[in-house]
Amino acid sequence: ALQMSVELLGEQATTTDPENATLVSTAKRGAAQVVEMVSQMLDVSRLESGKLALKRAPADLAALAGEALATLRPLAAERTLGFEAASTVPAEVDQDLLRRVVVNLLGNAIKFTAPTGHINVVVRFTEGRPYLAVADDGPGIPSEQHHLIFEKFGQTSTGARHGGSGLGLTFCKMVVEAHGGTIGLESEPGRGSTFWFTLPAAAPAR
Repeated sequence: ALQMSVELLGEQATTTDPENATLVSTAKRGAAQVVEMVSQMLDVSRLESGKLALKRAPADLAALAGEALATLRPLAAERTLGFEAASTVPAEVDQDLLRRVVVNLLGNAIKFTAPTGHINVVVRFTEGRPYLAVADDGPGIPSEQHHLIFEKFGQTSTGARHGGSGLGLTFCKMVVEAHGGTIGLESEPGRGSTFWFTLPAAAPAR
């Protein structure tokens, strides 16, 4: 209801009243953030209780990552986005949930990278397992605070990965682990961050 009301106000705002147009734009962003936060809270709660069933199906992790990259590329502004992927990286996954994981990781990298910074997405096999990593050259995170990053509502004293609901990376961790995978972080101050995850190898085609 809130989003619909704001949309209607947006249709009434005209270019002759830029102040109202700016207020409507701010309200739209705020409403979208509230919806995203509530959705993440519900999904994390369902994952914790085991009530969010995975809809696994054969998928190509490289193609899925490419779609996420294309979706967020307009938000990257002047940042350089790199993409290194094997031709295909088969995996048995819930595509909707995994796509949200990749979008979360990539969105974080964009948020915490300078406007002229670099972000690189890598998709390949590591020891026979599908592997995806998102690397940025942002401020980095001290090693003693890495454990806070994936905790619910976790924040670091440096402010790194701060400003959202505090649930995005928790959601990523729970989805990856629900698939039987592993998620991790490599980072240190001044040298950027790399968030990565691996998934179980896909079953051979019959």
